[in-house]
Amino acid sequence: MNTIKDALIVTATLGNRDTIARTIQSVKNIGGYRVRHIIITPIANFESLKVKYPDSEIILEPSSCRGIYQSLNYVFNKFGKKYQILGFINDDDYWLPEFAKCFKVMDTYTETDVVYGKVIFVNENNKIIGEQTSSPRFKAFGALLTKQVILFTQQATLIRSELFFKLKGFDESYKLIADSDFWLEAIKSNAKFHFLNLHCAAYMIQSNQLSSNKSLQKSEREILLQKVDSKGYVNVLYEYLLFRAYNFPIYLKRFIRLSKLKPTLTN
Repeated sequence: MNTIKDALIVTATLGNRDTIARTIQSVKNIGGYRVRHIIITPIANFESLKVKYPDSEIILEPSSCRGIYQSLNYVFNKFGKKYQILGFINDDDYWLPEFAKCFKVMDTYTETDVVYGKVIFVNENNKIIGEQTSSPRFKAFGALLTKQVILFTQQATLIRSELFFKLKGFDESYKLIADSDFWLEAIKSNAKFHFLNLHCAAYMIQSNQLSSNKSLQKSEREILLQKVDSKGYVNVLYEYLLFRAYNFPIYLKRFIRLSKLKPTLTN
């Protein structure tokens, strides 16, 4: 059996969430021998993490880092060129068994630059609260952004390292959506994407997470939208309606679930 590590996965963390144990275990279980999982953290919790997770590779975040994307860039730039595949996952998210098929796609279709699947949404008690809508029409990513629709998220993606370095990594001027900027730039560069219509990861929704900062998210989104070539209102509407139609079964399930909750909510 081939035991060469060809994938580098990074988790940037403040080190104060116990959920990272599940993140670590999922990467270990699914990535197996081929994955090097590096956890980068500031000095405040560096030693405690090393004690708590002695089998994990934990490195100290440079004092110059001022956000998650700077930390990710630091690790990828320092170690990533040795690997064919890159990925990153937050300390409160985790891979699902179907994520193994993301690796299979990268192995089978060597021309693929990015593979993306779907995520399920879980709450702080790890209870499923919904599932992500997505689509194989990745070139609609920019058009859908103008409608505040996110086609896919980083939890269920893998990137060919050659593409990452070609695009010079993440734009560190963003605090929340540099990954969306990266996907947009990748699509504009004619990178090849592969969609898996499977739930490959779990995305935890927490009230205190960075992405709950709606004001910052809105301002960064406005900056990002300036880079979108949506090809006009008609094209945006077409892609939006097509996306809604493709994901109709998910919307129906949401409606049914909400209808069941209404009696409880009104009592």
